[in-house]
Amino acid sequence: MKFRISSFERSEATQATHLSLQKIGQFRIFAASLLLTTAIPAHAGDPGSRASEPLVEISAVDPTIVIDLRYASARNVFGHPIYPPGARAVIRQSVADRLKYVQLYLRARGYGLKIWDAFRPFNAQGALWAYSKSARFVADPENGHALHTWGAAVDATLVDARGHDVPMPSDFDCFSSIASFNYQGADQTIRKDLDLLYRAMATAGFKGMRSEWWHFVSPDWAEFARVTPDQARIFTGQK
Repeated sequence: MKFRISSFERSEATQATHLSLQKIGQFRIFAASLLLTTAIPAHAGDPGSRASEPLVEISAVDPTIVIDLRYASARNVFGHPIYPPGARAVIRQSVADRLKYVQLYLRARGYGLKIWDAFRPFNAQGALWAYSKSARFVADPENGHALHTWGAAVDATLVDARGHDVPMPSDFDCFSSIASFNYQGADQTIRKDLDLLYRAMATAGFKGMRSEWWHFVSPDWAEFARVTPDQARIFTGQK
């Protein structure tokens, strides 16, 4: 599966963000502009045409990708798990293939991916929406476009060659302006790491979210739909 470097879009279907390269001093980062449109990409196939594509475990596609499901632990905004015991990081097959390509790009540069979240059940999305009540950070599951529930979105960060976290603008689920992908801080290490993450995800066509630097969506998200209960059985290891 081959991919080209592409622009990013705002990922939650009511808005789109295109990223372009911009020079800041000696450092290049991706900068965002918001398109006020319901952004079904012009090149997309028929809406929902790939809704039957199965979910797969990310670790089965590439075991070198680090998995740290925050909502399966107490290390999240709730302070307790909201995923059931045995929850796994699963995603649509084609999205997992894109992540494998990203991982190849990163490993060649001495880094790797860590996945904080992938497919998210509808009830967990509802809990997050009730907590944040802000469409800037969390999609309302009732509007039909909470793309984690479609198996089309991942929350990702970087690790170094030893599997250790690298500096980033914020921790996961930081519902504030410092979580913006357009980093405004002065730390050049953070800027460099964030730029690498964006470039890596862009090589596989992923699209980013303006308000959350860690959130990425497959460019063909519109061809999917909400994951069905039968499809979601793999999330807890059921056959």
